[in-house]
Amino acid sequence: MLKQLSISALAEIVEGRIVGSFSQDIEITGTCAVDRYTSNKVAFVRNEKYGELLSQLQEAIVLIPESLAGLCSRYPQNIYIVVEDVVSSLMDLQDFFYEDQTAVTEQGISSTAKVDQSARIGKQVYIGENVCIGKNVLIGDGTKVMHNCCIADSVTIGNDTHIYPGTCIYKNCQIGNHCIIHSGVRIGRDGFRFEQDIEHRKVRKMISAGRVIIGDRVEVGANCTIDRATFENDATTIFDDVKLADQAHIGHNASIGARTCIAVQTCVSGSARIGEDVWVAPGVTISDNVKIGDRARLLLNAVVAYDVPEDEIVSGFYAMPHKRWKQVYKKLKDEI
Repeated sequence: MLKQLSISALAEIVEGRIVGSFSQDIEITGTCAVDRYTSNKVAFVRNEKYGELLSQLQEAIVLIPESLAGLCSRYPQNIYIVVEDVVSSLMDLQDFFYEDQTAVTEQGISSTAKVDQSARIGKQVYIGENVCIGKNVLIGDGTKVMHNCCIADSVTIGNDTHIYPGTCIYKNCQIGNHCIIHSGVRIGRDGFRFEQDIEHRKVRKMISAGRVIIGDRVEVGANCTIDRATFENDATTIFDDVKLADQAHIGHNASIGARTCIAVQTCVSGSARIGEDVWVAPGVTISDNVKIGDRARLLLNAVVAYDVPEDEIVSGFYAMPHKRWKQVYKKLKDEI
């Protein structure tokens, strides 16, 4: 269903002030990028380098932060909504206009689903086609488990969590409230622990007896893998508000602190400890038992084999403080 907002109503949602003359007849129907502006949409600007783009627009509706309010008088042909936090305001509008795109409204249990009689299913839950729910599973209110998922014995899933098609959650794992688990995720598979015997004739597998614990509001991207811990009373732990992009691998016994964001194709090896508010860029590899301090930033494709202090920025192979890496890279480049 098409949603519409007047400029005044939009400004009220984002708690912003309007700069420029406008007609109350204008109905805003969504958001767009400022460099591909579409009429009746709202764009946003977060830094001054987009000023020239504003000069090329006419009667555009633009969210702008208070720190850049001077651009309003420089390019007065547009309509501006000035806010404190432009990205947060944009997200509010994305939620308003597009929440239906991600909403799952179905309820009930599909006739092709297999649900063990010992499972406890909350209110307004959806269990999709060909889903398998094991023994002693607990699923909270409002949770949606979409088709072709497998939820093994003794798994606990909180309220209002969405689990997309083709996901497998192994025994004894725990997932919190308001989580999003995208398609193809594997949670609680065995860790990669193999050892050769003394005679080097065969390779034995170490059975993983622990579990995975995932906090609230965690999002796990498509085709991620999270290994269970090795020992019975241990867990691989993903704390509240962690975000994992597609194809990330989290090894056994690893711990990821609250609000940490991990980008695509990252490998976090066994027993690594990542602090809170850490940024991990695409393609990073973190070796086993490494500790990453709070608010550290690991840049693109870094290979992190040593501990990283709080607030440090590292890059390179092997990773080192980013300023040092740039010095080393420049020296190597000059010598070639």
